Amino acid sequence: MKNFIFKKNLLLKKGIKHFSYWLAFILFFTFIWGSYDFNYSRNFMIQVFSLPSRAVLVYVTIYILYPKFLIKKKYARFILFYIITLIFSSVVIQRTIFIYIIQPTYLLDFTNSRFFEITEIMNTILDVNIALMVPLGYQLYADWNKVFEKVVELEKKYSATFIHNNFIYLKVEKTLEKIFLKDIIFIESLKNYIKVKTINGEVIAYKSISTIENELPSNKFLRVHRSFIISIDFIKSFSPNRILLQGITIPIGRKYKQKVKENLGYF
Repeated sequence: MKNFIFKKNLLLKKGIKHFSYWLAFILFFTFIWGSYDFNYSRNFMIQVFSLPSRAVLVYVTIYILYPKFLIKKKYARFILFYIITLIFSSVVIQRTIFIYIIQPTYLLDFTNSRFFEITEIMNTILDVNIALMVPLGYQLYADWNKVFEKVVELEKKYSATFIHNNFIYLKVEKTLEKIFLKDIIFIESLKNYIKVKTINGEVIAYKSISTIENELPSNKFLRVHRSFIISIDFIKSFSPNRILLQGITIPIGRKYKQKVKENLGYF
């Protein structure tokens, strides 16, 4: 029973979201076209009668073409079937409604045009296509966000699980890369990313320097600057203003001098 109620509420929320989008779409273009001839009621009805073609394009693309082709990276097939759907929606549905309903009812002063007049067909295709921009953009963002959240969740899980085993997983592009703590020389902040310099090279990972600082063992790593965390094991020499690691000089920030002094015990 609870599962049924949950599904019912979910469908209701989805229905409200879809209705809100189409209502906003109709009102927006009613205002745009109505501001041209100041006949808002006529433009409202034209937008209402234009809904079937737009709805066919949007729902076929989002619920059939998108999951079947675009997500699976079958781009050529997606483009082919999208063009077919767009032409069908524009020519078969929209042009039919326009010629036989909209034009004789709401556009009496409009010059009659042939059904397959190329300029009118192109205008119709562009007009119908506009309805897909927001839903497709939203769908792309929602799916990207789901993948991003899963990667972040896995990253946190693996970081928490394996940090005590002397290695950590970092998100590198779309994968999690295993980095041994003993190989890390220093970590540099690159805004929303970090550059992890190791004895084998360097890795650019999506993570803030503050987050990685909290995950690393404090007896092995030291924050010496707002942009740098160093491995204590790789320190060759140091002074009040800088630290030398494997031939690389790292500055010591004014804010971190006392902490560095307490940990390294100089002057």
